[in-house]
Amino acid sequence: MGSTELSLWLNYALFADILIGSIIMRHHPTLFYTLKDMTLQQWMTLYGASAFHVTWWLFGALILLALFALTTAVCSADKLIATIGTLRGSELWRGLLKLSPSIIHRGFLLLLLGQLTSHTLGIKLHGNILAAGGTSGVPGSEIRITLKELKVDFFGKGTRFPGMSGSVRDCTGVLSIIDAQGHHDRVISINRPVWYKGWSFFIEDFYPKSNKVKRPPFINMVIRRDIGVRFMVAGAIVFGMGLVMYLFLVTQSRISRGRAAVGVPINSRF
Repeated sequence: MGSTELSLWLNYALFADILIGSIIMRHHPTLFYTLKDMTLQQWMTLYGASAFHVTWWLFGALILLALFALTTAVCSADKLIATIGTLRGSELWRGLLKLSPSIIHRGFLLLLLGQLTSHTLGIKLHGNILAAGGTSGVPGSEIRITLKELKVDFFGKGTRFPGMSGSVRDCTGVLSIIDAQGHHDRVISINRPVWYKGWSFFIEDFYPKSNKVKRPPFINMVIRRDIGVRFMVAGAIVFGMGLVMYLFLVTQSRISRGRAAVGVPINSRF
């Protein structure tokens, strides 16, 4: 399972599988669009299993990803054990650099874990409509949210953007989050979501879209709880650190080989 050759073949198979899947998705967009509103296991039960002749590639991709993660873990463990055995008597910094491939592998595994956690344990709630003064509860929690203020700004007649007169410039409101710790006011807008204790609130849509409509404005929010984000952020950081360390190690090795080729002592400094 730790074979590099096996990892390469799995990589090729995964690429081919997803390439085929991208073609299939173009012909059945509605079937796969429902993935955004439910967890992976819910979608598999309701849609994936009943349309297996169309969704088979996604099941195959998940199996290939699981095997790929397993080979990465085994390969990383083998490399780590072998590297630790050669570190005795080595300089600390050089020993850490030699561990960079294992660090990269662990970052990659954290990224996969974050994606899996996000799509299986995450919560994504659509259709949360609030007008100014409206209050709603957040399912699965004791949190209640109130939209205290809401303002939709429009471009005026004198705008320097041609054709934008009367269209929306921004939609901004004040979202009050109420829980056992009290009230917490946060500014929310189209490009500014609100984050609170693992929950996130996004403006998915709003009304009105034109200043010609004289009705009270409201917003349609998406409420999310995604614990996989933490794994993905940690994985990206670990992966990046390992990659920088590996590039530094490669650079140092090339410098050492260059000095040796011209007869300069490796331990000498310029």
